[in-house]
Amino acid sequence: MFHPRQGTVNRLRQTMIIPKKPLAALALAMLLCQSAWAKRSVTVEEAVEMAVSNNPGLRVSRADVDISGSALRQAKAPLYPQVSGRVVVPFVGRESGFYVDQMIWDFGKTTSRIRARKHYLESSRHELSGARAALESDTRAAYYEALSARSRIREAETETSRRRWLLEKTEELFAVGKKSPQELNQAKLDLRGARLDLVSRRNSFEIAMLNLRNMMNDPEVGEFELVEALEREKVTESREDLVRDALSLNPRIKSLEARRAGLNASLGEARGKFLPSIFGRAAYRFKGEGANTPALIAGVGVKIPIFEGLRRFGETSQSRAEIARNEAETEALRSRIALSVGELYLRLGYLEERTRILEGSKTISRKNLGVAKERYAARSASKIELAEARALYQKAVSDYKTSVYDYKIARLRLLDMCGKPVR
Repeated sequence: MFHPRQGTVNRLRQTMIIPKKPLAALALAMLLCQSAWAKRSVTVEEAVEMAVSNNPGLRVSRADVDISGSALRQAKAPLYPQVSGRVVVPFVGRESGFYVDQMIWDFGKTTSRIRARKHYLESSRHELSGARAALESDTRAAYYEALSARSRIREAETETSRRRWLLEKTEELFAVGKKSPQELNQAKLDLRGARLDLVSRRNSFEIAMLNLRNMMNDPEVGEFELVEALEREKVTESREDLVRDALSLNPRIKSLEARRAGLNASLGEARGKFLPSIFGRAAYRFKGEGANTPALIAGVGVKIPIFEGLRRFGETSQSRAEIARNEAETEALRSRIALSVGELYLRLGYLEERTRILEGSKTISRKNLGVAKERYAARSASKIELAEARALYQKAVSDYKTSVYDYKIARLRLLDMCGKPVR
């Protein structure tokens, strides 16, 4: 006999996967929990992509480019006819109609203004390019600094374990009179120092991650894991070639140079304001006092500036002062960049040699750790000796990784200074 409740249970069994064994159910639950709580891995390229997409400073630079483009379009407006209309009600003694004004020749004022706006637009684009390159470089550097800080945590954890075992051994020897109270107290102090160093390095890692999150500026990323990036690319150019590239390709220098060209064009515009302007005008008047004459009229006029309260003299002197300041800023920037490129090149050479040496030390420490493990398994080495070998190996690994990331950061700064693509 069919029971309704039994039918419901059968339908549930058809739609749900119910493990037959409790152990299988537990394993399934653990697997689901692991997949739900697993942290997402974010590579350095993904971090850079997030930073470029979300950074507000980069949006400001893009807006500056749009503003400069709009100013250029406004500067071109006098090249086109200016059409206007006027309707006055009632028409008694007043004129209504449509009017067209066209600038014919202003002795280069408009063309100088357009050239200036073009150069300012070019300067804004160089500023945007430099801001993006600096953001990518800073984000990569923040990522590598976080990786370096993470490796230091592992070193501190190993050292803390070693100090704990040393304290246990010292307590055992103190109990049988083979260690003095001073040695016991020193072992306790060493353990506390190792714990304090571990706390400090964890804090440094959290600060580095906070800085990286701030660079990425993505509140939806959540908790994530870093991916090791120990590959190294060497810089093959000579210092002289790098300095030459920096002085010619650096976006900040190119921005200043483009702005100086714009200032020179603005100076030409200011000088042109002392000259007259020729314009044409056409009008169709359909009502009012002026409409008694022929409704359609046209003519050519000349506008002659006579006196504007010394405004034109002030604009000319201001343009000259801005050009002088721009030249001084460019010269100072070129000197700083040449010095920075030289320093970074020398530091890069030092870090390359340091990394090579530390890589050899890491290999030796790994072999020593393998020997210590074999001796410990054969009961010919103590737990303390194994802990010391492990601590030395972990320190060698941490030193090597730190040196690699220092090298990568210095290379980033050098390439950014030279206006080269950063990868």
